[in-house]
Amino acid sequence: MTTTTTTEIGGTLTAPRSKVCAALVAAQADLRNPPKDKTANTGTYSYKYADLASILDLVRPILAKHGLAITQDVVMQDGRLLIYTRLIHASGECLDFGPLAGQVGSSWQQTGGGITYARRYALQAVLGLQSEDDTDAAEAPPAKGKQRLQSLEQSKATDEDIQRWAQLIDAATNFVELKSIADEIAAHDVGKAERADLVERWTARKAEVVQ
Repeated sequence: MTTTTTTEIGGTLTAPRSKVCAALVAAQADLRNPPKDKTANTGTYSYKYADLASILDLVRPILAKHGLAITQDVVMQDGRLLIYTRLIHASGECLDFGPLAGQVGSSWQQTGGGITYARRYALQAVLGLQSEDDTDAAEAPPAKGKQRLQSLEQSKATDEDIQRWAQLIDAATNFVELKSIADEIAAHDVGKAERADLVERWTARKAEVVQ
């Protein structure tokens, strides 16, 4: 008699998946980090990265070679965006990862950009890839986070904006969420005292979520 157990993968309880796991191991032997052919400029510093389209163009043929495919689902729940990633094998076996949570933007364009950003990070995590300069790693100087918050300012922030950002920073559970919040703050004209408080909150929260 054979006894089967369950394994928790990315927060989802699944049965053992020997074929899809073996295929992922084989695929990772062929995968390479994508070329960093894009440049992001925050206003105070820039870094190189590969966008989602470039990563997908690189990994899809290799995954297909090993009978694998990737799907990503976007769900809105309680005002938050949740990104789920699924690795599917030709046998029908799957590995599920996520959710990766993030905030909804103030416009469809901002929300769409956040979804693309989160999908890229989730895909890299699943496949063990690195596609951008490590400017935000734990060992990077704390000033990087402050520089991001001090980027070019655009529209005037309201008291409601300040309160909402503070709450989002306090509730953030990973660096992707924090980075998205910082990008939104950087796009607004924030008072000196309010900005200093947000920077302090952001930096402290980053130290907690980036281990």
